[in-house]
Amino acid sequence: MVAMPALASFRPKKLQGQESRHMRGIDRRRFLKHLGLMAGSAAVAPGLTGIAGASGMSSLQKLRHRIDHVVVIFQENRSFDHYFGTFRPRNGQQVLNLLDGNGQLDGAFVGLQKNPAGIPYSVLPLPAEIPGFSTAELPNQPFHMAPYLPADSDVHWDPRHRFFRMMAEINRGRMDRFVALAGGGRKHLSRDDFLKIDPEEMAFDLARPSGPVLGYYNGEDLPFYHHLAHRYVLFDNFFQAMSGGSTGNALYLVACRSCVNPGVADRHVAPLDPWKAGFGGAFFDLPYDSERVMVNDLPPVQGPTGAGEADALRISPPPHAQTYDNIGDRLDQARVDWAWYNENWNRVKPWALKTAFGPGDGSAVVDTGKLYVAHHNPFQYYPRWKEYVRSGHIRDADDFLEDARQGTLPGVSFLKASAAHDEHPADSAPFQGMRWVERLVRAVAEGPAWERTAIFITYDEGGGFWDSRPPKVVDHYGFGTRIPALLVSPWARQGLVDHHLASTASILRFIGTRFALEPLNHRDRNAYDLLGAFDWDQRPGAFHV
Repeated sequence: MVAMPALASFRPKKLQGQESRHMRGIDRRRFLKHLGLMAGSAAVAPGLTGIAGASGMSSLQKLRHRIDHVVVIFQENRSFDHYFGTFRPRNGQQVLNLLDGNGQLDGAFVGLQKNPAGIPYSVLPLPAEIPGFSTAELPNQPFHMAPYLPADSDVHWDPRHRFFRMMAEINRGRMDRFVALAGGGRKHLSRDDFLKIDPEEMAFDLARPSGPVLGYYNGEDLPFYHHLAHRYVLFDNFFQAMSGGSTGNALYLVACRSCVNPGVADRHVAPLDPWKAGFGGAFFDLPYDSERVMVNDLPPVQGPTGAGEADALRISPPPHAQTYDNIGDRLDQARVDWAWYNENWNRVKPWALKTAFGPGDGSAVVDTGKLYVAHHNPFQYYPRWKEYVRSGHIRDADDFLEDARQGTLPGVSFLKASAAHDEHPADSAPFQGMRWVERLVRAVAEGPAWERTAIFITYDEGGGFWDSRPPKVVDHYGFGTRIPALLVSPWARQGLVDHHLASTASILRFIGTRFALEPLNHRDRNAYDLLGAFDWDQRPGAFHV
């Protein structure tokens, strides 16, 4: 049984009393039993791996001696099994994926997906709008996606992946409602409607089933990623930090929590505690939960943000309410240089210091995600945003390529693509995003800082794609779906599949350990530190895949 952490320790003071009363009212045993997400999860390995005793301290010293640069490439909306469901290491290691011990599709996943009434699909419902599926008939089981939707092509098809919906897809750890709840739904459902409609009726009425969420790609489809997994480290028990979509998970990447809006009107707030919502909550797409924590996407009010989002901007979380540190603040306090490198930043930089509600053209100028996706940049939500910009912490992805070639990378680099290369369905085909990532990795590998660098490649969230591994419950907000994660470094254990339970917070734990930073909250304090993926005694070699 996992002890529930005290969320009040990292909420604004105005909410702490309310939240403490709320948490005291939850029976921990009943809460975990209700979700049923405990079974099948690997044990957490808290604390610095191998730090006990003299040999452990030597490992910590080696980390700080050998790694000067941490690079985090943060892509979009793909689950682990969607990319690595049939991956088989050449050294015979076990992988937690779709295959059984004989390398065949595990029978436990055949016939698993059910409609909202709990009846298994006989064949998968397929979207007519995707030409490759127009004449297909597929059984209710995972299948190879490429014959129907090749990895280098893209269509306007994007599975739903909102906060409550994703909880209902996971269905208390059964992982059997991803097809049923993959599509459809209204943008907002009123509070009154929500309270009147039976949850099962709501699921049938608002959901549109979509079988392609069971599709997976293989090594021939995504060669660079699979080559990296064979040569370096693949994490096969790594989960998105928060249920739901991009904004919350981008915020968890830098702060281990989402934003709050204490003054937002009730009509924008979910009326029920998320853990009591059941199927009904799956389609309740309001942006804030009952604690006024942002659980679905809203644009930032500072810097370049989305054109035509005036209504959403009015209820976006106010920067002044975010009174806690993020990883950039901690690095600044420790005098460690860092940067968020965003594709096309130089093109939107003229609006960097403006706000959506300022005079003139404000900041609502970005009308296409192919240029810039504001809600993917978490630093725009904090009161110190202008300071980050003026201090040079927000930079263009082209600057990263030059910094890597010159060996002038900061201590910590975050990399974010525009929608054209971030692998988000309906915007970027997997192959296109993979090639963008490859360019970044090779720039580091061919530069003078390669032997002092650790590169982590991961994703914000699963994007509604199915995964076979039930997520562990660590607090009210996560984990969500398991996602791909890789380590590329000359110090990475060669060909390792790392089974430790990990999440986005593990990256912050690694950064904090390397640069001697205090944890941001319980998430990174209790996270696996990723050090089991390194071999400090091997001889570092040149990059190759």
